[in-house]
Amino acid sequence: MTFIKILTEPAILIITIFFLFFIMTVLKNYRKVEKSLFSVYSFLKSLDKKELSYRFQELDKFMNENSFTSTAWEDFKKALIFPEKLYVASQNAKNTGDFNPDIYLTIDASYFFNEDSLVYSKINHKFIQTMPTLLTGLGPFFTFLKMAVAFTEVNFSMDSEVGNSLNGLIANIQIAALCSVFAVGFSLLFMFIEKILYNRMCKKYYLAIQKELIRLFDVVTSEKFLIDLVKESKIQNITNERLLKALPQDFAKAVSAGISETTTPYLENILYSLNKLNESLNKNSGGDVVDKLF
Repeated sequence: MTFIKILTEPAILIITIFFLFFIMTVLKNYRKVEKSLFSVYSFLKSLDKKELSYRFQELDKFMNENSFTSTAWEDFKKALIFPEKLYVASQNAKNTGDFNPDIYLTIDASYFFNEDSLVYSKINHKFIQTMPTLLTGLGPFFTFLKMAVAFTEVNFSMDSEVGNSLNGLIANIQIAALCSVFAVGFSLLFMFIEKILYNRMCKKYYLAIQKELIRLFDVVTSEKFLIDLVKESKIQNITNERLLKALPQDFAKAVSAGISETTTPYLENILYSLNKLNESLNKNSGGDVVDKLF
């Protein structure tokens, strides 16, 4: 029995078609993942840590528009600590180099960007995991099916046909056994190929994305964050105390300046008018003052 004749057997041909279909399905899914993750990795690699604060809005927009990272990015942003300086930095179009506000991360980036969020949730991972089992299951199925069909073809009614029937039965049993061999062999080969494709097309890039995020965002521990929070609180308290002490003096100065600016010109005009009136009265002395006024 030649190898080509074995491959053309219907049962073995069906197993081979299933194997090729599963390989093409995995390749199609992993190519989609590779394309999206490579674009994310390329963008993150183009960012400079010193310019991150100035380009954070650009990063935010890119990660939200990418369907593979949008969900994980929303959770990732909640773990970031933005300094107050970031608002000032966002107002500057260019980085002058004198000012470098940092954005800190409280949880490791791998918690958000991992194979579950970037790969498994974007493809039918459970179906891919069951493909080797399906290939293995096809082996016993076609083996027993082929043997059942072979026994129905045995003819013991005529002595002349017994030899031919036994020869056909043995040939069919061989094919039945080969069904299991091909099924198990294709299952092992599928797992080997799938693992290689996954490492080269998926795992490689989601690990690279993790490294880039770790490079861009420094992780701050809970203890350090609490210490910085206490320091900032003390600084705010001292600043507020100074403002409260200076508030009465500043208020008095503001009221005095306001009064002098608004009332002094009116008083000067009134005094000037009275002086003019007094001069007019002195020139026309000798009559009734009321008549002179009217």
